[in-house]
Amino acid sequence: MNTTHISGTRRRLLTGAGAVGAGAALLLALDACAADSGGAAASETASATPEVPDLKGLETAEEIWDALLEGNQRWADGEPVHPGTDTDTREALVEGQAPRAAVFTCVDSRVAPELVFDTGVGDLMVTRTAANTFDPLVSESVSYGPAALEAPLLVVLGHQKCGAVTAAHDALAAADAGEEAEDHGYALPEIVASLTPAYEAARTESGDPVDAMIAANVLLTVQALKEHPNLAELVADGALTVVGAVYSLETGLVTEIAA
Repeated sequence: MNTTHISGTRRRLLTGAGAVGAGAALLLALDACAADSGGAAASETASATPEVPDLKGLETAEEIWDALLEGNQRWADGEPVHPGTDTDTREALVEGQAPRAAVFTCVDSRVAPELVFDTGVGDLMVTRTAANTFDPLVSESVSYGPAALEAPLLVVLGHQKCGAVTAAHDALAAADAGEEAEDHGYALPEIVASLTPAYEAARTESGDPVDAMIAANVLLTVQALKEHPNLAELVADGALTVVGAVYSLETGLVTEIAA
């Protein structure tokens, strides 16, 4: 495989990209990271914007996802209200946290979940890697919100025009053609290797190959998280819902995708 480099540069969409399981990861205690003992107090004292549901008061994954999509619509419309960013909310969360959703997304500076979903402090537990690439260490960070803090919703969020996916696609396509990948000055060999299953899964999809690869990567990650040792039982019991989605840089909208 050629090494590649990179330069800095309810809505539902159906896709047929395949899914693969993840290998078992080490289970490590994360008790020192955060305590959820203050979550109830935070929910009671946090001030909500009158026009916007208090995410901390929502219980089911469906309610939470609907609220996130409503917030995303406000963001896309240029009318965010930035709920839960007041001093009272911040102070109420000092003793502990009870995020209602975990979000696993890309490091791209244009894709900040707290802004994209128009949420406040303590609402989301966010993990970010380039192209939301996934390994055992990352998986333990992603699973912490649902497994340790009982967040009932986990969102895997890919995004349009992902530079890491584009670079990986170009490198893998060049390797298929027996050519050298373009050197952009920043090596991403591990990311290219991690994204290879998404490249293979997207081969038979129509339309833009990078868009298909982004969607395939989201779906593969959703499946891997559903099978993760920290999360599999929660998913099986219906205590956790894992959702895959893609964010459009052009419209500002998040669209859910399904296998």
